[in-house]
Amino acid sequence: MQTNNTGPAGFWSYTHRDDEIDEGRIKRLAKKIANEFEGITAEELHVFLDKNDIKWGDEWRNRIDTALTGSTFFMPIVTPRFFKSEECRREILTFAGHAKSLGLEELLLPILYFDVPKLREPNPSDEVMALVAQRQYENWTDLRLMDEESPEYRQAVHRLAKRLVEILERAAEVDSPPINSPEGTEADEEPGMLELMADTESALPRWAEVMQEFIETITEIGESVRSANEEMERSDARGSGFAGRLRITQDLAKKITTPVDRMGDLGNQYSTELVKIDPGVLRAIRLVELEGISPGQEEKTKEFFDTIKNTAYQMRLMVGGAREFADSLEGASGLSKSMRPLIHKMRGALQQIVDGQAVLDEWERRIEEVQESSN
Repeated sequence: MQTNNTGPAGFWSYTHRDDEIDEGRIKRLAKKIANEFEGITAEELHVFLDKNDIKWGDEWRNRIDTALTGSTFFMPIVTPRFFKSEECRREILTFAGHAKSLGLEELLLPILYFDVPKLREPNPSDEVMALVAQRQYENWTDLRLMDEESPEYRQAVHRLAKRLVEILERAAEVDSPPINSPEGTEADEEPGMLELMADTESALPRWAEVMQEFIETITEIGESVRSANEEMERSDARGSGFAGRLRITQDLAKKITTPVDRMGDLGNQYSTELVKIDPGVLRAIRLVELEGISPGQEEKTKEFFDTIKNTAYQMRLMVGGAREFADSLEGASGLSKSMRPLIHKMRGALQQIVDGQAVLDEWERRIEEVQESSN
């Protein structure tokens, strides 16, 4: 459905397979919550469920850019499969950055649908998992097993709808970012556009260095794997059989343990720092959009925007190389149990690099929108 961007809306982020295996209960839950919300408020809650529908994408971009304040919920349906979905990960990172830049983190309301034990671990290394763990998510793991018409289930739907209403009421009290703040207010302590730009400029070279070291580490691991494959061919030619392959694979696991650990640290460092500064960058872009460019700052602003766009482009090329490496890992975990934890760690690090690209892509998209509107 298409909305006018003024009424409350909820975007549900979930994998279609999760809904299929639960026989459509996720979609039905969304509609039940929307109906209960409307019953409480006499106001329709527009629900966007089908990401394949072009209206979902159009309304998502419109809301993210212009109408997020106090009116748009993002409700990820958290399952083990959710964290494996690149699209779901991108959506939650994009929304979280915008919401935090506006002081509206409550609009991100995860629903834990299938249990994810790692969410209960302290300081998850997966930044998307950490993001969900930090929020006061709704635990639906037991409720999803109940009859949808049971009193317990209906009461839980009512409680969740009431929570949405309360969040909207609190969000309405959050002031929009000021365009021209009066002197002597707390806003004077907030970083301005130039400070935000300077923070980003100082961070980008560090990220580029991390990414370069990440690629070098991948190359080092790849060379070790190629060398092991060549040794296996020679071993097979000598008739050493599976015993020879097992020995070579175990030697390989020992050889790449250190670079794989380094790869994990680099992936975590890259994505964590990028997510941390994301709200500030989005705020800087929004300041340019709202206030315009101050006289004498045209060149500095253009340089900042060009730096962001060029970084996004360069990182995109590197991510392409990382994806190729990830594809080469398919089937490797079946070689030997000694390789499995290493393959798992490498895949996790590669996913963090991909997640970071989602943040950079959103910066680039917003910059292009601002530049187009100012021309």
